[in-house]
Parts: sequence; structure tokens; C-alpha cells
Amino acid sequence: MFTVNVSLASTAEYSLKAAESIEDLNPNAADILITSVITSMVTDLGVVAPTASGLLTYYDGDNNSTHTVDGYFVAPKRFDGNDHDEHRISMTYGGHVETCKGANTFAVPGIYKILNLIFNRYASLPLDKLLEFPIKTAKDGFKLTQPTKDYFIHSLEPMFMWHDESKITLANVYEDLDGGVVKLDKLSDTLSHMSYEGFNDFYVGDISKAIVETLKLEGGHATEDDFTDYYLIEDNKFEYQYKNLKLTGHSGPSIGGLMVLKYLNALSIESENIEDTLRNIYLDRQNNYEFFGNRGDLINNEISKISKSSSTIQVNTSDKNNFHFSITFSSGYGSGVLCKNTGMYFNNSLGEIELNPQGFLGDTKGDRLISNMSPLIIESEVGVSTIGSPGADRISSAIAQVLSNYTNGKTWKEAIDMPRFHVNADGGVRAEPGYEHINEHTTITDEFDMYFGGVCVTGSNDEIFSFGDKRRGNTSWKC
Repeated sequence: MFTVNVSLASTAEYSLKAAESIEDLNPNAADILITSVITSMVTDLGVVAPTASGLLTYYDGDNNSTHTVDGYFVAPKRFDGNDHDEHRISMTYGGHVETCKGANTFAVPGIYKILNLIFNRYASLPLDKLLEFPIKTAKDGFKLTQPTKDYFIHSLEPMFMWHDESKITLANVYEDLDGGVVKLDKLSDTLSHMSYEGFNDFYVGDISKAIVETLKLEGGHATEDDFTDYYLIEDNKFEYQYKNLKLTGHSGPSIGGLMVLKYLNALSIESENIEDTLRNIYLDRQNNYEFFGNRGDLINNEISKISKSSSTIQVNTSDKNNFHFSITFSSGYGSGVLCKNTGMYFNNSLGEIELNPQGFLGDTKGDRLISNMSPLIIESEVGVSTIGSPGADRISSAIAQVLSNYTNGKTWKEAIDMPRFHVNADGGVRAEPGYEHINEHTTITDEFDMYFGGVCVTGSNDEIFSFGDKRRGNTSWKC
């Protein structure tokens, strides 16, 4: 009988090939997570970049304990760079999106702090082996994944072709979106350096120096001190009983976990107008939780009350030793800036208008930026599972709908495949074909539209399992 040792579910198509590249080395869940995350930051252009941030939730099988790690973006302490202009652009993505481009939108990312923690605590393979596939892929070149092509239809011209280095790098795909090959030689060299120097070189070594140099030349604001002072927030978590599932996720300063619980609560109550109910939740988030300062305490208090009443990548991995990881990470919509010193595209997290309530370059005082991410660990009588999704403000509604479907008797695959909908602050509803409450406010999208995220699930009961989402690559793998 074939025994499954480790599984992967992801919204990054090349992550499957990354997992397969180390299959013969008997990897564990941490190994698969690391190589998959790095690979996706190489190949999923526009959707994510090598200057990403994220949230991790995981289950430690040795200690039977759940943990959270917040490695989200942190704003520079001061905006002393040369460029204070708001380089705003419009895209047709998701109907209409406005965001800002340029090096002055860069915030300090935490992805390599997260990966360093996973590697030091749980990985079984050496770092050079884990980075071998993404290094080779960047050097040899690759064709675009479908989610990237779908995003580039809207963003390639306004976001990624204005910058000289980016324009040269993406020339082939600009001419031929389907067949063009992208080669990232400099990024390959940077990752090779990282494979020997370690992930922390991004914060205190040659890589950080090269990034800061480019930021200074192009008007950005992050400094060497901002990189050196970056830190993770560990185990600031909630535990919440939803029907027969025990959910563990991030409490403040991230707002994603709180919103999942609010959506779950709403979906569990009979309502004559579910759209109005969900619209009020959206407005509640905008009016009460999207601010800088002491956001953590308020969100923690709100989660406690609920417990008493009732552009992004997702990677989930599980293994035979009962270790389970769920990580959501993003680089915003992308700044369009390609750092010629490192080959890394810069994030534009300071330029995400909808997540910066104080306005462009507002007085953030080095705050952790606002995140909708909500990777969760699920414990039940049958075992431990992971769940998470990309999708900006649709993350919370997508996860909540899948959890609601699952607890109403659907299998994980059925729960993921069911039609989704999302209600915006203006009351407008976007829904996939088959949504049951269609009215004059409903915009019907394509079936399995990437707008609604990409919910990924892995776990173990009698055996290890994984389920991807057709909306974002449907990547699922076991070995």
C-alpha cells in the first residue's frame, strides 16, 4: 500500500514542481513549504514578489500545539526619501482598482524572517537543497502561470512596463503573454547567495545593503535600520470553537482572523437579506478596524466578544509526523520596480490605497500595516487540517464560506468548489454562477473566478490529504 508522507496545496502552480524536485530526499512539511514559497516568489510575477510579507499558522506535532507567526509589512520609521509623490494608477482588475507604484511604496517585508524560523526549527534538508529548484528556474527561465497572465492582462502595461529594468525583463511576455519566457539571472544569483548565507542576509547582509541602495536611488524611504529592526510577532492568536471545529488563527494586529469569525457568525444565522448583513460587516471593518496605532488590543477584544457569542499566494503543507503549516503571503499589487542589484521586484504595500486609511505616506510611525490574511489551523475529532486563501478583502469571506459549507456536510473538495459571492461596502454583490440569491445588485462573474481567492486545505485524519482551488491553479500534491 502506498504511504503518503507529506502533502501540499497551493495557489502557485510551480510549487508542485518545486515539491517534486526534492521528493527523493524524503522532505517534511517544513521543507516543502520553504521551497514552495521561494519558488512562487520567483514564478508568480505580479501576484507575489521576492519582497513579500505574510502570516503563518502552524501545528507542532511534537508538542501537539498551535502557533501563529506575524511577518507582515512594517512601514519605515520616517519618510525621509526623495520621492513623496503619489504615483497613482488605475487597473480594471476586479472591476476597478486604484493603487500606487514606485519605490516610495516599499515597506519592509517579513517573509524571510518567517522562512528562517521554519528552517531553523523544523526543516530536515539543507538550505542549498531547498533553494536549488527556484535558483535553477530563475536562471533557465519560465512561462507565466495562469493567475499571473490573468493579472497581467490588467496590470502589465500600467504597473510593470514603466520601469526600465522591469521593461527589459518582461519584454518577451509583453510581446507574447502566453508563450513568452522570463529569465531572472540576477535573482538567481541573489537566491544562490542566500542559500549559503542564510535568510537573515536579507535584513543584515549584502542583500539588504543592495536593496537599500536601490531604494535610496529611486526615492524610497526604508533604511538599513528599518531592515535591521524588523521583528516577528509570535503566538498572538485566538482559539475559537465553530460547530465541531476548533479554529486557531491570528488575533491583532491582523484584521483577517477577526473578519473570518464575523463572516462565519453571519453565515450561521438565518437572515432575510444576507447581502445587507455582510455589507454591514464590511463597513464595520472599514469604520472601526482599519487604522494604525494600537490596533491589536481592539481586535483581540472583539474576537473575545465573538467567542462569547458565537494580490496574494497561499501555501499549505502537512506531513506524517502531524506537522501542518498554512502561510498566506503577498507583495501588494506590485510597485513595478525591479531592483537591478538583486533582481527582486519591490512590493507596494505603502501604496495599497484601501489598506492605508491615513492616506499615502500617512503618519504610520513604523507601524505594522493592515492585513486581511487569515491562515488557520483546524482541529476536530478526526484530525488536524490547515486552511487559507489569497484574495485581498475576499480572503475572509472565501474562507468563511468554505468552512460553512464543510460544517454543513460537504467534503472539503465540495466545500471549495461551491459557488462563492462577496459583498462590497457599496452593497454591490459579485457572485459566481449558481449563487442562489441573485438580484439587481449582483454581478455574475465567470465560474471559478480568481477574484474569489483560492482556498487551500491540507491535513491528516486516517491519511494525509490536500485540496487546491480551481480559481487559483488547483495545485494539490502528495508523496
